[in-house]
Amino acid sequence: MLSGKIDKIVLLFAAAVMSVSFYLIYAMYRSNAREETVHSLENALLLTRNMLDEEQQHALSLSLLFSEDQTFLDAFYRHDRKKSFDIIQEKLSSLKKFQGYTFEVQVHDQNLHTYLRSWDFSIKGVPLASFREGLVLVKARKRPLVSIEVGKRLNIKAISPILKNGIFQGSIEVIEGFEHMREKLAEQGYALFVLLERKYLSVATTLKGHPPVGDRFVLVNQYCDRDAFERLKSAGTLNLGSYGYFTGGGYAFGYFEIKNFHNERLGYCMVALQKSGAAGMKALSHAQSGRTEISDTGVIIR
Repeated sequence: MLSGKIDKIVLLFAAAVMSVSFYLIYAMYRSNAREETVHSLENALLLTRNMLDEEQQHALSLSLLFSEDQTFLDAFYRHDRKKSFDIIQEKLSSLKKFQGYTFEVQVHDQNLHTYLRSWDFSIKGVPLASFREGLVLVKARKRPLVSIEVGKRLNIKAISPILKNGIFQGSIEVIEGFEHMREKLAEQGYALFVLLERKYLSVATTLKGHPPVGDRFVLVNQYCDRDAFERLKSAGTLNLGSYGYFTGGGYAFGYFEIKNFHNERLGYCMVALQKSGAAGMKALSHAQSGRTEISDTGVIIR
């Protein structure tokens, strides 16, 4: 009898030890998985920030080159729109061939009206000052500016003044979207989503038909990972901080704010990666202030 009781106690003790061991192993696995996910998201966000900086610097460089191109300036000062348009088209074609970038150019006159657009020669004389604060700032300061700005769309916009003997004659703007970033991040295994606050749709009218994300946002990029986007929509994005992470539907998401040159939030850059077992993880939470650097030239980098 005594021997049987001892055997039962030993079995119960062994079962308890095994249960505790399995629990500790599972807890360690979850902890390691969480740390691995956070590390992966940190890398993804750092990569995305760096790419965004590079895109802005690239747009700024092109804007400056156009504003100092003598053949373009000669045509612009002669008010020869057709010649100016042809010069820009030729340079766009050459840059696309050698750099692989697709972007647009808009030229403004000294009154901040549309002088010409690379994508539609027929458009002229559209007043822009009322909703394009970047143009107003460049005219006032006579210095270049690059930022993410809301116009009819949400784009990276690099604006350089056209000056003659120090007098403002107009400005030239290079406009880049986020497709190049999306493609580069996809090569690294990340999905990119650029989200705009819905309150800006009164200005960004071309985005009104884009897919909504919750009640607060609309998707800016035209192409995206469909499966990851469906998980994003179901994950809930109403309480985003300035910077952070969350998981849902087998994906881990990291995000940071997009701000304009007034330091006002426009929306978010968000990256997603698929993780095995992520669906069972509790939501990650991490928030901190985003970094902002403003140089003496007025170039805003985030």
